[in-house]
Amino acid sequence: MTSACGTIVRRLTSAAALATLLGAGTSSPPSFGAEPMPQGASDTANLPPCDSDRVAMCREVIPGAAPDAVVRGRDLDGDGDADEITIRLEVDQIQEEVYPGKFVTFWVFAPPGDGMVSPARAPSPTIRVEEGDHVTIVLENTHYFPHTIHLHGTIHPNDMDGVPDITQPAVMPGKSFAYKFIAKHPGTFFYHCHVQPDVHVLMGLAGMLIIEPNRPHNSFRHLIIGAGRIADLAAAEREAGYTREYSLVYQDVDDRLHRIPTLYGDPRRVESAMHREYDVTQRRPDVFLLNGRSFPFTLRDTPIDVAPGDRVLLRVLNAGESTINLHAHGHHFIITALDGYAVPPTARVVRDVVSIGPAQRADLELRPGSDDTYASGPGVWLMHDHTERAATNHGISPGGDTTAIVYDGFTDKDGLPKVATSLKRFFDPAYYQGKVPVFDPSIYHRRAALREDSGDPPFPTRGSEGDEARQPDDLAEHRVVAKSCAKPTSTLQVRIKEGAGAAAPGEVYGFSPSVIRTQPCQTVEILVENTDSIRHDLMIPGLDPMPVLDFRGPGVETVRFITPDHDVTLPFHCHVPTHEAMGMRGLVIVGKGSPGTAAMVEALEHGMASTPEGAVAPAISAATPTAPRSAATSEQATHLFTGTGVLKAVDPRSGRIIIDHKAIPGFMAAMTMSYLVDPASLVQGLSPGEEVRFTIDADKREIVAIERRVR
Repeated sequence: MTSACGTIVRRLTSAAALATLLGAGTSSPPSFGAEPMPQGASDTANLPPCDSDRVAMCREVIPGAAPDAVVRGRDLDGDGDADEITIRLEVDQIQEEVYPGKFVTFWVFAPPGDGMVSPARAPSPTIRVEEGDHVTIVLENTHYFPHTIHLHGTIHPNDMDGVPDITQPAVMPGKSFAYKFIAKHPGTFFYHCHVQPDVHVLMGLAGMLIIEPNRPHNSFRHLIIGAGRIADLAAAEREAGYTREYSLVYQDVDDRLHRIPTLYGDPRRVESAMHREYDVTQRRPDVFLLNGRSFPFTLRDTPIDVAPGDRVLLRVLNAGESTINLHAHGHHFIITALDGYAVPPTARVVRDVVSIGPAQRADLELRPGSDDTYASGPGVWLMHDHTERAATNHGISPGGDTTAIVYDGFTDKDGLPKVATSLKRFFDPAYYQGKVPVFDPSIYHRRAALREDSGDPPFPTRGSEGDEARQPDDLAEHRVVAKSCAKPTSTLQVRIKEGAGAAAPGEVYGFSPSVIRTQPCQTVEILVENTDSIRHDLMIPGLDPMPVLDFRGPGVETVRFITPDHDVTLPFHCHVPTHEAMGMRGLVIVGKGSPGTAAMVEALEHGMASTPEGAVAPAISAATPTAPRSAATSEQATHLFTGTGVLKAVDPRSGRIIIDHKAIPGFMAAMTMSYLVDPASLVQGLSPGEEVRFTIDADKREIVAIERRVR
């Protein structure tokens, strides 16, 4: 395994986020009057996907999410849409590249992942429900700290307010809690964690919550991953004449706080650093985000696409700590609602700068065109926070939460706006590392001097603490090191526990036992008891075919596999974010195992519990089989590997695909995985269901070439 075993954060390039609804809390859920829809996982397993012909008693399809992440129940009022909505959210730790070369760790709410794949990203998803809906939001705490969900601004029962100690106990790691309420007042609200909110909200545990007015046949997506464009407008917005709608979540980051989880392998040390040593009163924001990205990534992730004659609804949430002063070039906003309540038409004002304080929401209307009042005509017009530091990336301009209003016809084939010169230099990490001159050196008629060593300058300079390092991901540990024996000769049955109840001292989650001893060519059946009310999984990534078991507890499931025909040691782990680092790792020892097995067992059994406070726990290295291996191929020598598969999802915003690929010789077993694609423009024009051939760079951890397969 990679060194991520000993650190809490892992970069989820493979999108690593992979029942009882009332697992935590003592308060009773409010009565909804009608008998509630059955809520257990087994009750929804056979529901069909939602489509144009079925809008109730169905499951919404979210690429990368578990099938029961969003379930529509019954149509209680007979108006042609579901009125019982169940949404499951877990708490994931992720690391994202927010602008070229800048990696930031976030905690986010996200729908549960589907095995090896997860839709988790910053910001936390936008939730949409309808006035009168009976809403259940199930918090499944997959994180290593306690959390809650507070519904900010909505009308809801006191025992559903999500304030730890005051209205409920905090939801402990491995537990779940169902927040039940009837959506009452339409408007733009938000939800956030209320455990240590001075840290948890700023780490990313906040998202927009929209309550739509009740209308007949009012079906729409209930989760918008990463916020941004809302393609399926609700009935009331269409009635009001809106043609496009956006969810815009603004955040500010002090990267000194966000890098803390990457520094320590012991959750006790992380707790002390974040909640006792870090002083939020000395907070210094230096990264400014729109929907989890900074310029220039915002131009691809969240452009405000418009056309003359549109009426565009911008729902804006300030989920940061600093007031934003939102300004649109060439356009003026009409303020139609504040904090979820409509501004009467006679009281509405027009602004080209709108100030929105922390936790506040504003609904703004854009009227693109050339009317000489609200808009100046087609083109590419910047939109940004006019607090000048917020238009920078750690003090270098242009950056921050800057995006653009982009008229139809002004988007280039690479998905970026058409501009007068070029955006290329802003996509070079060296620009934001201060290694590239701001201006063309030719204007000085000599070579430009970037800096002079003349002691401390008499002005503030960019911080020297260093950037957060890109965290190791799990691609390397998924490389095939052994294949199952073709003709097994014996059988073995093992029972293990997984979850918080199996954790050793100093851990949050664990396996018990964590070492499984087998023989070559043996059929192994593992009965896995998940003691928690969240999902865990067990996977053996170095074995081909790769055994994987992923399910929500509490309960018992079985995974079977056949061991190789030679001695080898194979690590196994839980693939849910941070769970491996929090203790869920183990070893399958076949025969005598690989050389160094004794050291791996010692590291496993004594790693986190015996690690001095503040140090990183020792890693368990992936084992190499003792059987002879063929010489490295040219692909292995260059770290480029080719594969084929079928696209399950394509996300042009982030340049990411989910692909069900066949075995990649010398690299990885067949599985469904999520990969970044670089350059992101390569995904333009690709569609789910297409068969593709791709090349992955193991060093960059990204797909660097992709093309449709022609049969």
